[in-house]
Amino acid sequence: MFSDDIQQRIRQLSRAEVDLGLERTRELLDALDAPDDRLNCIHIAGTNGKGSVSAYLTSILTEAGYKVGTYNSPSVGRYNERWLISGKPASDHLLDLYFRFVEEGIEAENKMRESFSLAPLHPTAFELETLIAFSMFAWEECDVCVIETGLGGRYDATNAMREKLLAVITPIGLDHTDVLGNTLSEIAAEKAAIIDGDAVTCPQSEEIMRELRRPYRYEDGEKNLMPCRLKVCGEAKLISSDLLGQRFEYEGEEYEIRMLGEHQLTNASIAICAAEELAKRRLPLTREDIKRGLEKAVWHWRFEVFQNAQPDLYVDIPEGKTLVFDGAHNPHGADALATCLKRYFPNGVWAVMGMLKDKDVEGVVQRLAPCLLGATAITPNSPRALDKKQLADVLEAHGVKCELANDVKEGINRAFVRSDRVLVAGSLTLFEGLRRK
Repeated sequence: MFSDDIQQRIRQLSRAEVDLGLERTRELLDALDAPDDRLNCIHIAGTNGKGSVSAYLTSILTEAGYKVGTYNSPSVGRYNERWLISGKPASDHLLDLYFRFVEEGIEAENKMRESFSLAPLHPTAFELETLIAFSMFAWEECDVCVIETGLGGRYDATNAMREKLLAVITPIGLDHTDVLGNTLSEIAAEKAAIIDGDAVTCPQSEEIMRELRRPYRYEDGEKNLMPCRLKVCGEAKLISSDLLGQRFEYEGEEYEIRMLGEHQLTNASIAICAAEELAKRRLPLTREDIKRGLEKAVWHWRFEVFQNAQPDLYVDIPEGKTLVFDGAHNPHGADALATCLKRYFPNGVWAVMGMLKDKDVEGVVQRLAPCLLGATAITPNSPRALDKKQLADVLEAHGVKCELANDVKEGINRAFVRSDRVLVAGSLTLFEGLRRK
């Protein structure tokens, strides 16, 4: 597809190694006439829930009549999903247009640098995608943007923006410990670095809250505290829940959401609190905008339940059977998934699992094992993939009987022979090619 061609062009233009930092992104943004300075941005960081909160806020703001640019990663079904305009993936035309705009801007900047005997700027793929996002949303005249961090916060390319309306911190857990730190305190400090003024979060451990209340940045090798006005959202109370959705009460008002799981009540509460904070500033919103936005919000691949024939999937679901997709790939996400499974499928499910070798495989399997009738292990389509035989060894060590399959579609078909309830989980890479474009 054309978008795949653009993805390949981005890979060819970018530097191969990860190189965290803000200076290169900031210089390139300025070379592109600082598109971020023309945007009203909501900046989201956290370990889990970023995508759901992003989807809720995008839907709320769209319902309020705003043109919303949303930038998130990774994309799963289609590369264009990283850039949304009012909830819809950017067209191939727009993606090509702004890739060319960024490419030409970098080329012009590097020619100028060469004339001054300065080293050229070679952005990473994520930096290029971030430059495309800010450029696209500015020139397409988006009223407001919802911007997710890719990794951490402090040195994430998205944090090169100079100003933001609001920072949002979703639940924090242990993930990417090789980059962000080995403790919750260290990880929280890295994510809190997106805060520069008003911020919203949910109740978290004191170890985490301490860092969120005192965000800092490094300037000339010294820690300097950043302004922080942190609002902690209230607690939602569940009214009812089934496979069609959930109803809950938040601060005296009733709301409905399609997304399932107790953790989605927390994510929805964060979104409500963030919307209320935005309404106090430059983005008027009504209570009905918030309610309609929450009810319409969809976030694919996160405890997404399918039954019977699904025309948008390349997978056949036998009559009377249920298929669940969930992108949980770290212990924090696996905890939330296990809670969902116990609520909606108390008799257990058969899992089709594949994981990346740089994840806490032991931690994920340990949390999911009590909910599994058995598992089919596969090797994901990724250079970072864990071999299916190694995953099977971990599963069997936790008492889960396991078989092997060559790919996720074969795994699902074989799993339906074993059980009426099948779960696909362990990595977002598993879902590539399962949904029709």
